[in-house]
Amino acid sequence: MEHPPPSRLICPTIRPQYNSSSLGCKIISGEYFSMIDNSYSLHDVSSHDDHRLDPLYWCNNKNSRDEPSWCRACECKESSTTYYYCNGCKLSYHKECVESSPLIKSPHHPKHPLQLIILTSNYLYPKLLSCSYCGSSYRDSFLLYYCFICEFSLDPICAIRPSFLNYQKRHEHTLNHFPRKTDLICDVCGLIDSKCLIYVCLECGFVVHTKCIHLPFVIRISRHNHRLSFTYSPPLRVLLFCGVCHQKVDGNYGKYCCLKDCTYVVHSKCATRRDVWDEKELEQEPEEEEYENLNSFEVIGDGIIQHFSHSHHLKFEKKTTGILHDENKLCQACVLPFYGGDVYNCMDSKCDFVLHEACANLPRTIQHMAHPYPFILQVSDINCFFCGYCYRLSFGFRYFCSKGDEYEYVSLDTRCAAISEPFDHQSHPHPLFLSNELGKYRPCSICRKESIRTLNCIECDFCLCFYCATLPYRIRYEHDEHFLTLSYEENASPNWCEVCEETLDSYKWLYICKECGVAFHIACLLGKCAFYVKPAQNLLFNDQKFNIVLRNGLTRPICKLCKSRCHDKLMYQELTDGEEITACYRHWEVINS
Repeated sequence: MEHPPPSRLICPTIRPQYNSSSLGCKIISGEYFSMIDNSYSLHDVSSHDDHRLDPLYWCNNKNSRDEPSWCRACECKESSTTYYYCNGCKLSYHKECVESSPLIKSPHHPKHPLQLIILTSNYLYPKLLSCSYCGSSYRDSFLLYYCFICEFSLDPICAIRPSFLNYQKRHEHTLNHFPRKTDLICDVCGLIDSKCLIYVCLECGFVVHTKCIHLPFVIRISRHNHRLSFTYSPPLRVLLFCGVCHQKVDGNYGKYCCLKDCTYVVHSKCATRRDVWDEKELEQEPEEEEYENLNSFEVIGDGIIQHFSHSHHLKFEKKTTGILHDENKLCQACVLPFYGGDVYNCMDSKCDFVLHEACANLPRTIQHMAHPYPFILQVSDINCFFCGYCYRLSFGFRYFCSKGDEYEYVSLDTRCAAISEPFDHQSHPHPLFLSNELGKYRPCSICRKESIRTLNCIECDFCLCFYCATLPYRIRYEHDEHFLTLSYEENASPNWCEVCEETLDSYKWLYICKECGVAFHIACLLGKCAFYVKPAQNLLFNDQKFNIVLRNGLTRPICKLCKSRCHDKLMYQELTDGEEITACYRHWEVINS
């Protein structure tokens, strides 16, 4: 069988090397771009035979997610498109991207010609430059057409799209591209975006952003249990609020409404955010259970269960008092102590495995409101992990993302996994919601650290990061017979912390015993009482083995990190090059977080 002769087309990544003139590099929004002035095909490309381009016949004209037909030059995927495969890059490219002319006139920007450039590096970490048509962001080795006068950009595929569009599912009439920037409200998303190209209907005045034309019609999002359907129709009730941002929804524009018998509604843009929607169009998909949820335990007898996480049987024990406290006994799942409440204890007398009743009933699979993909419950005896939401090092059960690829990989501890909307915190009178704008940081009202993911009050400015939202509201201290509560009482606290004996800032959150009048810094008390952490041997984190040991001797070892004798109950131990390194646990955790 004869193969086609080697192509003389040039791989997009090396086209700048064949420029006929020394155009050099330009910086756009903090990114280096090389201008291209040469043809996409040359007679002599022998010096780059390793970048030979061959037609990718076997996946031409296919539109399947299983086919490796993502173009590395623009990262668009189009059906009915020919691809070329580079033997050097081991990547595929659109025919249109490979054969891009150095200078074009596009119907989407008729005022000026567009210059072909390629992104070579990003050194200032700026805001991402994106295609004005589809909104895709550019990364290293990306091709794009750019107007240096108007700061207008298009990827090669979008640059050759027609100036009219017939898409009956979105609108019954022909849509025509409007070539000028204008502040018209999109009928699909209800927003004004002067940076985005628009199509208009000359018959009825319908307006739509190019980014909104192909929004899905039936979806499922992380904030709601039912499927949502796109609609232009006004909701049954006049005043409804978006289930994601909790702002008012205007019934005159497109939105997503629940297909079941409830009044849940979401803005079009909110529903299709990448942290809310899993990017699946469900219009032609049968409605069924999204995932199978297995039972966490099997009932063996009266009050006796076999939990999937443990080899022995567990027995239910009802605790009737909250006074008794064993500081060395922690739940294996959430790694919190027991202040009364019902528990499941291991029936083997030599085993200290114990679970809160609620933790024994944790679902094997959950859909968390802050992530578009389901989480699966996992147990490990040696691996610890950083929770992706509160950023604590966790030693208990974890939920990990079911998608499992590198980009979406995230793990949650059971405390963060249990947070849902509306979230009621004892320290605040109003419910809290995960209503952040995508990519926007907010300062937490307790720790004052800025976080991209906070639980917000929609009635006032109060908000909590996940770390502070999962702080125990009531805890015990070994030298106090009463419970301590997390409090913020301006000018009402004592003058010093009982642990470090340093002056307290009355404008910060503290743990306070209202009966005894004593107070503690949060970090001091949690370090002293060692919450969320349990002693263990041969743990593994980042391929490094270490131990967490209980400091129960008469002397306190010197911490390798803070160079002083630590007050903490737990110590970190590691053997490196024959030398034993000992450190305060909380100082080690801060360095590794």
